[in-house]
Amino acid sequence: LVDQVKAYEQVGKKIKSDLLGGNAVVLFAYGLSGSGKTYTVFGPDAVDAPEAWFKHATPHPLWGILPRLAYEIFEEKTDGWKINMKYFQNVVDIVRDLMSPKGEERSYKDGMRKDPDGFMDIEWCESKKVTDWDEFRKTFQVANGRKAIAPTQFNPMSTRGHCIMVLEVEIPGETEGTKLRGRTYICDLAGTEPAGDIFFANYEKKHFEDGSFEYQLIGPHTDKKKTKELQDQGKKINLSLSEMAQFFMKMAEAVKAKKLKPGMSIPGCNTFFLCKYLKDTMLQARTYLFCAIRPEVTYLKYTFATLGFAKNASVLKLSPKKATVACSAAERKLMQELEAMKALVESLKNQAPTSGGGGGDDAQAQMIADLQAKLAAKQDAAQDGGENAE
Repeated sequence: LVDQVKAYEQVGKKIKSDLLGGNAVVLFAYGLSGSGKTYTVFGPDAVDAPEAWFKHATPHPLWGILPRLAYEIFEEKTDGWKINMKYFQNVVDIVRDLMSPKGEERSYKDGMRKDPDGFMDIEWCESKKVTDWDEFRKTFQVANGRKAIAPTQFNPMSTRGHCIMVLEVEIPGETEGTKLRGRTYICDLAGTEPAGDIFFANYEKKHFEDGSFEYQLIGPHTDKKKTKELQDQGKKINLSLSEMAQFFMKMAEAVKAKKLKPGMSIPGCNTFFLCKYLKDTMLQARTYLFCAIRPEVTYLKYTFATLGFAKNASVLKLSPKKATVACSAAERKLMQELEAMKALVESLKNQAPTSGGGGGDDAQAQMIADLQAKLAAKQDAAQDGGENAE
């Protein structure tokens, strides 16, 4: 566990460096259901689990990569920073917006467009501004409750599709009047097990004296229609993962031939949501791939398949695309006002009182309080991009 925590921390710091440098990052978790994909990118995420990562406000050994990354970003956050998140799930041919109060669903092709930076986006999915760490983890907890899951023999809470969170950070650039926009795509992929191997499972929840619990597999559900539905879902999941594996293979072949360059296109691999949404982004982003395996001998054939995918992917290394954009006139004006106001507040605080007490001191204290209130309002406006600045 200690080595694992160190590994997650190291990866989180690398991704943070890319993000705050205005780069794009894609983080994949690939492997069999129950092998630890969700645990790697998020950590325990069951709403009823006391160890769920979002129930811990400070760093915890069971946190995955995203919580560690997000926690550090919010710790460093200062005036002018804007942080937004999207979170959605692809189930067969639809996308479910997990940020939407009703879990709105549409065809996966609906509203999929490239943004001005050349990255794919799903326009209708809600992008929510988050101002601090507590708001971020609470927002995730609510959204995660809308995720489609089902019990299979591989996992009592198997995610039925690919879940993707997009975390975007916008900060003032080193050059006056510019800002850097970094983003990371956290991809918790569906399990790679063949569709025909899956059955809808019955579990018993066993509680222990220390308050913990575990799910014990009883066997297949008596309603065979439930298994048929899962297997039909699984066929589409398998096809989308096979296409992604083919895409990685084509990239690996291009690397070996010294023909792969950032931003180039690779033909094909555009039939299912996963590649259609991610392939152009991956060609101009830094990609981190975690291949999770299960140690049981029963799953040995799946392990070899996962390692084959990892072998192809391991030869890839692309430079991320930096997104530097100009600040609007309102944003530039607001940042200048913020700096001037902070300087004035500090100056007034540092002035020695002219007397031991009385009306003059009270007036100065009131002036400082009024300025601090205006400063807080300006800082809130900066979070909104300057639209509400007076």
